[in-house]
Amino acid sequence: MLLCLKFKNMASLGQDLKRERELRGISLKEISSSTKISLRFLQALEEDRLDILPGNFFIKAILRTYAQYIGLEEDYVLNKYYEASLELEQSLEPKQIKRKTRPVVTKNIKKLIYSLALIIILLLFLFFLYNLFFLKKQTSSPTEEPRASILLQEETTLPPSRVEPLVEFMPEEVNITIEISFLEETWLQVWADGVLKVDGLKQPGGKLMVKANKEFLIHLGNAGGISYTLKNRQGKQLGPSGAVIKNLRITMENYQRFLAQEEETITDLDN
Repeated sequence: MLLCLKFKNMASLGQDLKRERELRGISLKEISSSTKISLRFLQALEEDRLDILPGNFFIKAILRTYAQYIGLEEDYVLNKYYEASLELEQSLEPKQIKRKTRPVVTKNIKKLIYSLALIIILLLFLFFLYNLFFLKKQTSSPTEEPRASILLQEETTLPPSRVEPLVEFMPEEVNITIEISFLEETWLQVWADGVLKVDGLKQPGGKLMVKANKEFLIHLGNAGGISYTLKNRQGKQLGPSGAVIKNLRITMENYQRFLAQEEETITDLDN
């Protein structure tokens, strides 16, 4: 529902862009051919159907490239997009604060209950140890005391034993590394373990490397515009030039599917 409201607030943006393009006599096919942006995405942009686009990153990148191509100021187009987004956030902020208040109170009560339960368990455990030690001391035989003192004296006369230091076990670091080379102009967004590492429009000839402990999540605007390696092993081609790929997930468990020497082909990359 939030997404739909956002599109309604920006209903005039696509109409303005279409009018400016038609005044300059530029076709959508011409823009698509020159910028490698899918014709379907350009049509959605002019029809204010931004739900078809793969996310804020792609929306801003397409707006910037579109404005640049038809001769509009990028700041003007992006400011209209930001104004509509800010307007929506301000209108929804009181509702979001109200919804977040109740769960916080509930979590604090749960934490207090768990803390009290832990303290009670700890006190019971200390009480049990005290009783055990006290009863054992009361029931011990007096005749055992001389024997204990003799053993204590014998132990003190023995040479100190040599204690070998414990070798701390350091687990081997496990991670996965992706190195990407850019063959064509490409939009790219890379998340590593839930943290955004790369976000922007990349030019041919550039390279970058990202590491992750568990997984990568990749959004790609031009599948044929890159080559890549995983753990220093060449990766398969992800798709033809101009193809858009969303939610490409590479993990420690499945990264071998993306290597060039594997016979298995990559299918259903959007899942």
